[in-house]
Amino acid sequence: MSTTQVIQTAERLPLLERFQVIEALYASIKRELALKTPPVTAKKDEPFELITFDLGQEVHADRDEIYAERGL
Repeated sequence: MSTTQVIQTAERLPLLERFQVIEALYASIKRELALKTPPVTAKKDEPFELITFDLGQEVHADRDEIYAERGL
């Protein structure tokens, strides 16, 4: 049966049965993808080193002023 014939047959079904067909197709696709797709492993976070430094004075950053200077 061609795709067009399947669609035409499905269009003649009552609405509830069409939803059941859609749910069955969706479940079938999910199962097939689960078999073909390798499981995703979480990437381990690598530790980083924080380097502190002294600017010689306390610096207050005004976000609005910085953005205004950039034209944002």
